[in-house]
Amino acid sequence: MRRWMSAPLGASEAMEIPSDALSSFVEVALAQGALATLHRSWPPEADQADEEAWNDTERALAVSLFALAARASPSLRASIEARALDVVRRTGAAWRGDGWEDALAWLTAARAASGDEASTIARWAVSATWRAEGGPDSYLSAWLTAADFLPQSEAEALVQQAVERALSSAKPGQALARLAAAGGIGQNQALALFRAAVSLPLTSRANALAPLLPVLPDEVRARAVSMSFDAFLADHDEDAERHDTDACTAALLPFLGLAELSRLLDEALPSPSALAVRFAELGAPERALGIVRELCGSGIFAARPLLCAAAAEGGRSLVQAARDAVASLDPPWAAAGLVCDHPAEAIQVLGIEAAVEIAEGGGGGGSEAARIMALAALCVAAPEPSRPALAARAVAAYQEDRGTEGLESVVRCAPWMSPATAARLFVVSLGDAAEDVTLVSTLSRWGGVEQLAPLIARAGGDDALAAIASVLPEALQWTSRMKAY
Repeated sequence: MRRWMSAPLGASEAMEIPSDALSSFVEVALAQGALATLHRSWPPEADQADEEAWNDTERALAVSLFALAARASPSLRASIEARALDVVRRTGAAWRGDGWEDALAWLTAARAASGDEASTIARWAVSATWRAEGGPDSYLSAWLTAADFLPQSEAEALVQQAVERALSSAKPGQALARLAAAGGIGQNQALALFRAAVSLPLTSRANALAPLLPVLPDEVRARAVSMSFDAFLADHDEDAERHDTDACTAALLPFLGLAELSRLLDEALPSPSALAVRFAELGAPERALGIVRELCGSGIFAARPLLCAAAAEGGRSLVQAARDAVASLDPPWAAAGLVCDHPAEAIQVLGIEAAVEIAEGGGGGGSEAARIMALAALCVAAPEPSRPALAARAVAAYQEDRGTEGLESVVRCAPWMSPATAARLFVVSLGDAAEDVTLVSTLSRWGGVEQLAPLIARAGGDDALAAIASVLPEALQWTSRMKAY
């Protein structure tokens, strides 16, 4: 049935794919996922029956609807979010799946809700972290996100509780740093974390301050930069929390000038690669080149900082050295990986044609993953006129080796695919890319509607998003039938 329904989509080169064709295909995929789930869970009395195979269907449905809404126009987004919130209202209080996945879904729902409803859903998210593997302490960042939807006094108490739990951990600096890494952290929350960090020993304090530096107010940031800088120069207690020099260097260097960099180089020597790039950014390319040659070694350890340094405005004189270093990399996937990690710099320093050639050479060793990921990264970073051709290259590479984990990368190219290409990639991936096909995996996770939503939007626009959103709730009919048995 899937092959029969997808044949017209595969043969079409239409500018837009009919939305009813896509939604009908999704209905069949849902039935296929339900059948696979039935095989795992039936008969209930069998020794090998998986009684939990149907669990999480409601959450997966809500998550997939929110993913479709995120790709829709503003007018349609509200309608699809309303469908998702309806699922959360009717089923959310009973979710008892993986605590972290439940929490993430509830936080997404809280963003779409408002008022008391958003607060209630945010409280569910906090409660779910207690069910997550290892308990809540690894997921305290979700508490800070949830606090945004709570009344002020309750939010402040929750943030304070999160800070206290972080401070009581064996590595309080790293625990506070995980808190600070919460997406969209507000200034008040950042200041609360700063005050907690100041009370910590030297290395713990530096670890906690690193992710806060970009979001602190200027005056407070100056104090934080000074304390972070001092941590590199001071003697460290061997029994203290380890100083995360890589993270602290990356966070601190953008706020340092040449004098401070020279002192670090002479007295502390943090990551030499990062120092070299910062020297180039400040207009001292000769210092950058000297650091790379003396301290960074060869191969990828030299090519990476040279590429990034040459892309800086003050590092233009390093372009040839960077090109030579990248050209010397072997095996080819090492250079492709570098292009993948730094696509904008590769385009600027190497030129787009050379960068594409390196990416195309990244296959081998039985996998096309490095090639796919590099081409997709270039597609996203390239000037607009070059993106459609790069998207086509990424799709072609993926079609040669669909067994790789390149799907996530190639989906990022969806906005620049042709509608027909997006439709073809959608129909060969939905319900097939997941290692274990179930109704849940058809809705969310790897190769589900959630991940493939950008392809749906490109293939059929708002009409396709609306049509598929209208059929997804049929998933609940399958669970209702199972409960009836």
